[in-house]
Amino acid sequence: MLALLHDFQFAVRRLRQTPLFSLTVILTLALGLGATTAIFSLVEGILLRPLPFKDADRLVLLGDHLGNSPGIGVTAVEIATYARATSAFSSMGATAPAHFELSGATPFGGEPAEIPAGRLGASVFPTLGVQPILGRAFNQQEEDADKPLAVISYAMWLNRYHRDPQVLGSTIVLDRKPYSIIGVMPRTFEYPLQTGYLDQSQLWVPLSLTAHELDPESGLWGYTIVARLKPGVTLPQAAQDAGRVARQIMRNFPASKSALRIRGDVKLVREEAVSEVRPLLRTLFVAVIVVLLIACINVAGLLLVRAIRVRRNFAVRLALGARSSAILRESVLEGVLLSLIGGVLGLAFAATAIRTALHLLPDSMPRLNSIAMDGGVIAFGFLLSLLTGTLCSLAPAFAALQTNLTDSLKEGARTEIGAAATLCCGPPWSFRKLPSRWFCLPFQGLFCAASRRCARSIPASVRLTCWSPRTSCRRSSTRRTMRSMPLTKTW
Repeated sequence: MLALLHDFQFAVRRLRQTPLFSLTVILTLALGLGATTAIFSLVEGILLRPLPFKDADRLVLLGDHLGNSPGIGVTAVEIATYARATSAFSSMGATAPAHFELSGATPFGGEPAEIPAGRLGASVFPTLGVQPILGRAFNQQEEDADKPLAVISYAMWLNRYHRDPQVLGSTIVLDRKPYSIIGVMPRTFEYPLQTGYLDQSQLWVPLSLTAHELDPESGLWGYTIVARLKPGVTLPQAAQDAGRVARQIMRNFPASKSALRIRGDVKLVREEAVSEVRPLLRTLFVAVIVVLLIACINVAGLLLVRAIRVRRNFAVRLALGARSSAILRESVLEGVLLSLIGGVLGLAFAATAIRTALHLLPDSMPRLNSIAMDGGVIAFGFLLSLLTGTLCSLAPAFAALQTNLTDSLKEGARTEIGAAATLCCGPPWSFRKLPSRWFCLPFQGLFCAASRRCARSIPASVRLTCWSPRTSCRRSSTRRTMRSMPLTKTW
C-alpha cells in the first residue's frame, strides 16, 4: 500500500512538471470519454433500462395482423373474445387513446387546455403491476357502471395541483363533464407508451365501451390489448395461441367482414416502444466508440514519445536494481491518473450535453423521461476511464522496459559531455548560460595555470607536439612560434 502511495505521489510530480503535456492528454481524453458517456446515457435510458412495470419482459401487446399490416390493434368486440378464449396469458386489459378538453379552475389556477389521455380497462393496472402512489385505481364494477372517475399523472399533479395531497376527491372537468380524481400515478408511469413529450397521457379514465363501439359491424381497429405471459410460456407459444383465437374470431365475422383475413400478432411491449430508434442509437454508439479509439491512439502516441525521451532515466533505475514491475506500475498509474481526471471532466461535459440534448432531440424519440445522468451512467464512465488509462499506458510502459541499458547510458553520457562542452566553450552571446559560466571561471583559471606549470617540466623534444593551453591561439600560429624559438629556451 505504501509503495502504491509512493507511486501515486511520483505520478503527480511528473504531471506537474509537464503541465502542457498533461493538459493536452486530459482534454483529449475528456472529449472522447464525455462523448461516449453522453451517447451511452441515451442507449441506457432508451434501450437498456427496463420499463417501469413489474416483470416488464413478460408484458406483450396483443393485436391483429391484417394483410400486410401487423399489430393494427383489435376491435372492441374482440377484446372480450381474446380475454375469454386465450390460455397463454395470466391477465390482460384493453386501452384506447383519447383527448379531452380540460376546463374548470383549480385552487391553484390553471388555464383550459386540450390534453392527451387514455381510456383503460380496469385490469390494465394489475396487468402492468403498477399502483397509484396516492389514492387508488378504478375497478371492474366502476368501469362497467361507467363511473366518471379519473386517475391523474404525476406531471399533472405537480404542474396543475402543486402536489396537493388533498387532490383526491376533487373534481376535474373533461369535455364539460365532471370527473372525480381518485388516484395519482408514480412519476415514472407512462401508458400507453408514446414518443416524445407531447402525446404523453396526462390522465386515465375507465374504458367503459359504448353500444356503438360493441357493434359487430364496426370496423375500427383502434384498441390495444396489453397482456402478461404465464410463467413458462414463450413468445412463439403465445403467438400460436393468439392465432388460434384469431381464426375463431374470423368464423364469427359478419357478412360485411367475411373477406377479411386476420391472424394473431404478439409483440413484446419493449420492442414496440424502441424498435424504430434502435438502429439510430446503435450507429451513434459505434461512432463515439470510434472517436474514443482515435483519442486513445493519440494519447498512447504522446505517452510513448514521452517514454522515449526519458528512457535513460528508466535505464539508470534498472541499472541501480529497480524492478521492472515497479516501473510498469508507475507508468500504468500515471496513465490511469490522467484518464480519471479526463473522465471527471468528461462526465461534466456529458451532463451538459444530456441536458441540452433533452431540449433538442426530436419528439419522435421514445422514453425521453428515462434519459438521465444516474449512477449507472456514472459507473460506466468511471470504468471506461480506468480501462482507457490502462490501455493507453501499456505501450509506453513496455517500451520503457525494453530499453537497452548500455546504449541508453552511453547515449546519456555523450549527451552530457556535449552539453558540458557547449556550456564551457559556447559563444559568449549565449546569455542564458552566463550564470553557469561565471561559476566555471575560477576553475578554468586554475586549469590554465596548472597547464603552464606542466608545460615547463616537459622536455623540449616533446614540447613541440603539445597543445598550447591558450584557447585564443590557433594550431598553425603555435607551430610557427615554436619553430622560431631555440630549443634550449623554455616556452
